[in-house]
Amino acid sequence: MQQSDWVYDWNLASPALIPAGTRVLLNDETLRDGLQNPSVYDPGIGEKIRILHLMESLGIDSVNIGLPGAGARAVEHVEALAREIATNRMKIRPNCAARTLENDILPIVEISQRVGIAIEAATFLGLSPIRRLVEDWTVDHLERTTENAVNFAVSHNLPSMYVTEDTVRTDRETVKRLYSAAIRSGARAIVLCDTVGHATPQGAYNLVKFVMDEVVKPSGEQIRVDWHGHCDRGLAIANSLWAVAAGVHQVHAAANSLGERVGNTPMELMLGHAHDDTAELSGDRQRCVSNRDGRSCRSHRESVSQRKHGIGEHRVQRRSFAPFRT
Repeated sequence: MQQSDWVYDWNLASPALIPAGTRVLLNDETLRDGLQNPSVYDPGIGEKIRILHLMESLGIDSVNIGLPGAGARAVEHVEALAREIATNRMKIRPNCAARTLENDILPIVEISQRVGIAIEAATFLGLSPIRRLVEDWTVDHLERTTENAVNFAVSHNLPSMYVTEDTVRTDRETVKRLYSAAIRSGARAIVLCDTVGHATPQGAYNLVKFVMDEVVKPSGEQIRVDWHGHCDRGLAIANSLWAVAAGVHQVHAAANSLGERVGNTPMELMLGHAHDDTAELSGDRQRCVSNRDGRSCRSHRESVSQRKHGIGEHRVQRRSFAPFRT
């Protein structure tokens, strides 16, 4: 008896929005955005290095290793993580968060030079009408700030990832103007953000399609487009899948949905949606995906590494997504 004889799969009843074999990159935010929560324990560097190796074993493509502009401890930890990647010739690619300020970008430049590996500068800037009202910013000011920050990073040989906060609540004209300015200035990766978990799947799809059609394609450049979402409405996974369906190349996520408020897109569920094309999973799949032991990740005072350990003991050489339909 065939499985189709006793299971009717409605998932296959319409054409796939994400064709089988679609390649999707994953960026792990556990060690940066994942720590932005008052009840999450910020582990020591030894534990962070252990988490880094677990990410590598999962085949995660890139990792945010911190915001060195935050101070001496952040610089120490970011450099140690970058050095660990360089020394062990790890495949995972590092990036660092920075405000669109030279004083935030310069520590990334210095760490990259000392360690001897490329570190992508993820420079972020708020641009929504609400933020502009509160800060008394003009779009002209934001455009100049964008150009200055991206030019500074690129002129110091850093790959530039341009990030805007609250992209999903920003008007079309501002989105087009600022992302176009970033690409003209040398950014080769852009990140669309649902910073406050406002988006629905249709909204995520609409935003990505707009940026692909009105910004990326007209630029004539090879641009990686990322999606960064949050779980405030419980739609982070759905939004990420619809963003991929619209053309996103990389999704940001954090272990067990760690992060500010109710957290980031959960990495273990993104991995659960991925199919390994080249190697069988080792060990028990359920144990690999989650091991929360019935405890809240935000209230239990244990290291992030213990939470992280619960989501991975298998290797993924090439990650692609199963057909996604609606």
